[in-house]
Amino acid sequence: MDQDPKIKTENTETESEAKSAPKGSDNRLVRLIKSIVVNPEKGGHIDESIVKFPYYNSFNYSLLPQGQDNVSLTLGITSAKRGEGKTLVASNLAVSLAMGSQKNTILIDLHISNPRLHDVFGVAESPGLMEALNNGEIHISQTLVDHLSILSAGRSMGRSPSFSQPRTAETMPARFAVEQALGLDQLASFRDVIYSLEQEFEFIIVDMPSMESEEVPVLYANQLNGLVVVIQSGKTKQEDLDSMFHKVNERQVLGFVFNRFKNDQD
Repeated sequence: MDQDPKIKTENTETESEAKSAPKGSDNRLVRLIKSIVVNPEKGGHIDESIVKFPYYNSFNYSLLPQGQDNVSLTLGITSAKRGEGKTLVASNLAVSLAMGSQKNTILIDLHISNPRLHDVFGVAESPGLMEALNNGEIHISQTLVDHLSILSAGRSMGRSPSFSQPRTAETMPARFAVEQALGLDQLASFRDVIYSLEQEFEFIIVDMPSMESEEVPVLYANQLNGLVVVIQSGKTKQEDLDSMFHKVNERQVLGFVFNRFKNDQD
């Protein structure tokens, strides 16, 4: 998987680029394939309060074409508001895809202000996505789940390593009160990271911030095949979803996951 970086040019111009570029110009996107470095040590544990059999066994992959061996998908997991269970859904969906399909699957932590996936799967927080975005190699970690790897958030400016300390109201440092943010100047590098990973992984799941967060520009979602929106039963309101759809095109949303839903028959 580890390879020398190289330049690959594709005929992938967008409609906006085609309209704005001068007639006769070359509109092809030039994408950098970054080196992928695999940590030889697997994750030390899995947080069973997050990853549970009833959760990862509940996905039925109804969005995926049936009977095809070459299926690949890059999905973002988001929500309208904070605290609706995105990391729980992203973690269990990734585990389910890796176990059920036996295909290479990677889970990316885009929560750069308050990353959690390295804690959930017992892997290093850094180096990770932030280092890869800053023109570095893509350092990924294997987990205790076969075929599942993690790209941790990495270390952003102004944020110290967490040392896998559980985040509670008492232990969360004051630095998390100031939300770290990615900028549009890193969008092209994020595109390169996704493109590079697509060469090695059939399934890419991105644990994203909520759409109300300013942590990541909405345009980052355009680099993915689509979004799955987490709705917390009894909490998410219609006006929250309406506000979200003012930011994203409804055609980007491939489905919804209802979290903390209680069956009346139970």
